[in-house]
Amino acid sequence: MEDLFSEAWAKRFTNKWNNNTEIVEQLAAANFDSVVAFGYLDHPTPEVLIEITQGRITNTRRCESDNSQTPDWDLRAKPEQWEKWRGNGPGITGLGVAVTSRQLQFVAGDYRRMIRQPLLAGPFLKFFTFL
Repeated sequence: MEDLFSEAWAKRFTNKWNNNTEIVEQLAAANFDSVVAFGYLDHPTPEVLIEITQGRITNTRRCESDNSQTPDWDLRAKPEQWEKWRGNGPGITGLGVAVTSRQLQFVAGDYRRMIRQPLLAGPFLKFFTFL
């Protein structure tokens, strides 16, 4: 399996996401256009930026320190935590625990708003299966 947040990971992640009609359709119905970042807690910048337009990933790239694009959502966790969730996410209860215990931190974005909207919450939980 490729390294998390590598170029190979980004390509595989994008393909899985865009081929999942449930995720794409739910996010499109929510008019979800965002830049989402993922990274590690102890790093100053995220590892990867994912641009989503009407539910589809349109661009995925490594985050550079001089990148001027500010993500709408920036999720951070320790490397071992991301690996633990890889392919088998925390589920709705585990997600709440992860956020409350700060295992998963939202540097940008509103976790409460997202989790209360079914059109956003479902795809967010499914995202972990693509890690």
